[in-house]
Amino acid sequence: MSNNQDRKIWVNRLLAFVAGGLIMFAIMSLAVVAPVRREKKALAMQLDEVQNGAARLLGEAKVLAENKSYDSALSTLDKLFEKQPGSSQVVEGRKLYAEIEIAVQAKEKKWEAAVGAIRAAWEKATAAELMANAEREKQLVETGMAETLAKEWERVKDEIKQDWEKQ
Repeated sequence: MSNNQDRKIWVNRLLAFVAGGLIMFAIMSLAVVAPVRREKKALAMQLDEVQNGAARLLGEAKVLAENKSYDSALSTLDKLFEKQPGSSQVVEGRKLYAEIEIAVQAKEKKWEAAVGAIRAAWEKATAAELMANAEREKQLVETGMAETLAKEWERVKDEIKQDWEKQ
């Protein structure tokens, strides 16, 4: 073999070695690195939840309570108690839970006190609307009846006249 052929063989071997290395690198990236990155992201989220989850849930419950979304606030506090039972925010959460329950009871009492008047006003308005609708329907029927009678009269007038004249 010549020196030139030896050089080509070595260059081909070197290129094959580099190509094989690149293929191995790509396989390792897809098979090992990508799952590790996903696991790292999931663990980071779990760590954030452990470190900040209680404060975030308590803050969310406070905002919901301020907006009078009491059911959602109580649900959020239940999550806090379930997922972060040992956190310092649980004590404040229990106080907020009690305050919300008091607010819900007060709201319910206020509703019970007002429901009679609200229903009476609703019944009056609904009855007036129904009466107005009935009156409109009556007018439509009467107009339709008059038109129908006029058309029918024109159709049978000659027959009636002949019957009348025979009498």
